[in-house]
Amino acid sequence: MGRYVIGVDNGGTFIKAAMYDEHGSMVSLAREASRTMIPEPGRVEIDLNELWAINCRCIARVLAESGVPAGEVECVGFAGQGKGVYAVDSSGNAFRNAITSSDNRSWEYTKQWAEDGTVDKVRPMTCQGLYTSHPVSILAWMKDHEPWNYQKIRWVFSMKDFLVYRMTGQAVSDCCNQSGGSFMNLFTGQYEKSILEYLGISEVYEKLPPLYQPADVCGTVTKEAAVQTGLKAGTRVVAGMFDVDACSAAMGMVSGDQLCMMAGTCSVNAYLGRKPVTDKNIGLNSLYCIPGYYFIEEGSNTSAGNLEWVIKALYQDEAEECSRNGKRVYDLLNQAVEGIGPEDGKVVFLPFLNGSMDSSRSRGVWLGMSPLDTREHMVRAAYEGVVFSHRYHVERLLRTRETPRAIRLSGGVTKSDVWLQMFADILQLPIEIVDGAELGAKGAAIAAAIGAGFYRDFMEASMETVKIKKAVMPNQGRKAVYDGKYGNFIKTMNALHGLWEDIF
Repeated sequence: MGRYVIGVDNGGTFIKAAMYDEHGSMVSLAREASRTMIPEPGRVEIDLNELWAINCRCIARVLAESGVPAGEVECVGFAGQGKGVYAVDSSGNAFRNAITSSDNRSWEYTKQWAEDGTVDKVRPMTCQGLYTSHPVSILAWMKDHEPWNYQKIRWVFSMKDFLVYRMTGQAVSDCCNQSGGSFMNLFTGQYEKSILEYLGISEVYEKLPPLYQPADVCGTVTKEAAVQTGLKAGTRVVAGMFDVDACSAAMGMVSGDQLCMMAGTCSVNAYLGRKPVTDKNIGLNSLYCIPGYYFIEEGSNTSAGNLEWVIKALYQDEAEECSRNGKRVYDLLNQAVEGIGPEDGKVVFLPFLNGSMDSSRSRGVWLGMSPLDTREHMVRAAYEGVVFSHRYHVERLLRTRETPRAIRLSGGVTKSDVWLQMFADILQLPIEIVDGAELGAKGAAIAAAIGAGFYRDFMEASMETVKIKKAVMPNQGRKAVYDGKYGNFIKTMNALHGLWEDIF
């Protein structure tokens, strides 16, 4: 009889469920495209019932394809996008679509809070600014614009909290996720009601779920969820993790001498610290899944998720043909980028389809097109623009710490050799890739494995399960040309900064 755990990662593009044995080896994997709705520009929502249904299908397929009896799965862990609002009423029902972290409908609130000093009042407790992705911002918007829905709220959940609730019937959250959402005082590790009072949503305090550590067992699979997923009723479930923390744990981020980067829907760049950065040099601080560490983060919705739109805009026919023939359209894009040198062409791409590092009102831009430029030049510019957004955040992080020996990178970009080399060349640092696929699911499974007793803690789990697969070294000969192009990227971003609110 074997011992297994399942980790489920809910990303911006795909939902993945993976089963692992007690030695940390993946046994089976199932994935399905996640579905978001954009009712109008700047608004991004998810149907919560459909979200749960996709998770159930992925778990059921993992069980079926593994051949492992459900009774041998000892624990389940969820990871999901952080921030956003995934609320239920007193009956546990989803009464409206979730508002995701990519949504920026609350931009006027965050702008006002910055101007009237509210941000300065809460920053000493949260150690971060207030952003449109934060649940507190969305809830303030909802209170004014959808009071009928605001009054229905019984529990304010994050994405993975909602999934744990549907799996177990227990309303819980974890300190890492909630501290990142500006609900908590980072120095006490508890919810802080005065923050909500400053923001005009004090009644939310009674609607925040109890706090756990990510690897704490918080409930078991209900009979109803067992029917829907194929799991055995009574199987343990841990509180789960913000997907960023899950990826970080799976990359072996267990000490303060490392810097990690996640290139997915969002550009996430972070390191671990023994104390938060309390000045305004860093955008985000949160508690980490290892007690005693803080997650020091810079990020924005400006990463590889932009590529899906680029494909729709420039390669839709090829994408459909590749799908019919079992091929990858991404291979065509990689070939296009490889065929053009970094010194060829000056097209600038701003990957701001869901807002920028400086303004949630920003929009995506290709700038500098000439009759000689082709869609291949546009794709290369898109690849470069994504890396430039990461460099912007990394440079901000390096104001507060020493330059690391290397950066550990995860996300879909790791499947592209040309993109990996671009990261190394633009950042002028070695890029390390961890062995294994679907690190978000692996991180959620690591939390489940700790809950099941396979490991004592994340430190031991890292030592047992994390190995570096390869390192990509920077080409110093490309430093000058990429520095120049990065300078043009920053100039373009700054020049357009004051334009967005006037137009959009």
